[in-house]
Amino acid sequence: MKRKSRRKPLTWLEQIIHWMDASQSRLPEPVFLKGEFPDWVQRVARELISTVFPFAKLRVGQPWTAGQVGALLGHQLAYFHGLQHCQNIPSNRAFKKIDKRFVKRVSIQFENFAKSSSLALKRSLAIASEQSHAEATRFFTAFAKALNKVPVDSQASNFHRTSTKVYWVLLMAWRSVEKMRSVRELQQGLCRCLEPHVVGDLKRIEKMCQRLGLHFGLPGRPKKVVIATK
Repeated sequence: MKRKSRRKPLTWLEQIIHWMDASQSRLPEPVFLKGEFPDWVQRVARELISTVFPFAKLRVGQPWTAGQVGALLGHQLAYFHGLQHCQNIPSNRAFKKIDKRFVKRVSIQFENFAKSSSLALKRSLAIASEQSHAEATRFFTAFAKALNKVPVDSQASNFHRTSTKVYWVLLMAWRSVEKMRSVRELQQGLCRCLEPHVVGDLKRIEKMCQRLGLHFGLPGRPKKVVIATK
């Protein structure tokens, strides 16, 4: 008989991340996020995650710390409280055309997400309180710091930055960006989606592409064409 492989038990931080991922999976996935992504698209996603959770100070490729996880949960709870202050959308003819069945389905999905996230948060706070004094202090200090920032405050996130708006367009339209032939074409396309002062000049978009590892065309210099003579 084959012995069953024993899985390595999760650390308390890994357990919290597992609960968070399970609740996030209940959210409806946007169409533009389906499928496999190039490396530069994943870098855009990481930039946006850092924007949404600035106090977490996430670092790619490094193990989770108590401060990072605590800040993530603090930001999440702050955003949930912020949603309670959102005003209802006024009645408009444009909204009457929305499929009621679609709205109901999405509403149920978000309701399930909220319940799952609430349970994950309660479990996470409970397991964090059982850790050593040093680890619990790092966790709850970061948690309180992130929770203290109201989402409507411009300092709560970096959504007010013009680069964040450009990143959102790149993420949503990454398939179209892949078909472009130059940085200039990308800069002109962004200006059609956003105001020119938000996009910036060509040099700024070039630096942004370098940061993301976004390249256009084939690498290297074009080969010389040799014309055969008789």
